Amino acid sequence: MTRPGEPPAQIFKRRTGDFDGLEAFLDAALAALSEAPRPNRVLCAVASPLDHDPIELTNAGWRFSPAAVARHLRLEQVRCLNDWVAQGWAVTRLRSDDRRCIYPGISDPEAPRLALGPGTGLGSALITPIAGGWQVYATEGGHISFAAHDAREWAIAEHIEQRFGHCSAERLASGIGIEAIDRALHAIAGTSPVHTSAEAIARDAMAGDRHCREVLGHMTDALGSAAGDLALATGARGGIYFGGGIIPALGDCFDWERLHRRFVAKGRFEDYLAAIPIHTITHPAPALMGLSAYLLANRPM
Repeated sequence: MTRPGEPPAQIFKRRTGDFDGLEAFLDAALAALSEAPRPNRVLCAVASPLDHDPIELTNAGWRFSPAAVARHLRLEQVRCLNDWVAQGWAVTRLRSDDRRCIYPGISDPEAPRLALGPGTGLGSALITPIAGGWQVYATEGGHISFAAHDAREWAIAEHIEQRFGHCSAERLASGIGIEAIDRALHAIAGTSPVHTSAEAIARDAMAGDRHCREVLGHMTDALGSAAGDLALATGARGGIYFGGGIIPALGDCFDWERLHRRFVAKGRFEDYLAAIPIHTITHPAPALMGLSAYLLANRPM
């Protein structure tokens, strides 16, 4: 038996690209977890805004209707929650061993908290204290416009804007951002890209490749800058909680000092930001824990 707010003991973990949609994924998951009682209802965390049906995952290509998925799998209900809302609910239940404090700061218990982090894209959610409990709001903070700090960044941002029509924070501070920065730097230098994925760039950066280390440096700067902007915009003086898949994958190679320098680099509000605690989430399955926390918060499906 798992403790309240914890994910189930059995976890089915696969790459999104291995399936053509939620229905195929859930069908495989229910088959793999056949020893457990089959559920009648399913709650899913998905990387997408949820204001349309069918739902389209922002960076994965899935397009599905939860009602149709439920009908085809003979389930009473399939309900979706934004993946970073799930991460935000996890923040409300993190124990001391579920997170690592990067900068202690001075937490304001009555102020909002912010969860964000780079994976394929850049996700974020706002967590606010309400009447002895919590409310978590989906945000699209990854799509704020990126603000360059120097000529090198301006050149990268200009290249990305020419490709996509808009240079958002996500276009640098994420997995797709790592690939976009790599391509931009090669375009600026007049050379051809040699890496085919963010994973390959990160691997060579950790091995000491100079070009790849520059790519990760720009990604880290963009992430710190975006986090600082979002903290100012939301008043998240309760703390910043970094999650997502990239930071854990980089481990000790992730440069927290570099991130923090850009986080606080906001002129007259440097001291304001320096007081905000920063944590990294170390729980192995925070989104699943967040789904459980969401259900425990008297929000029936």
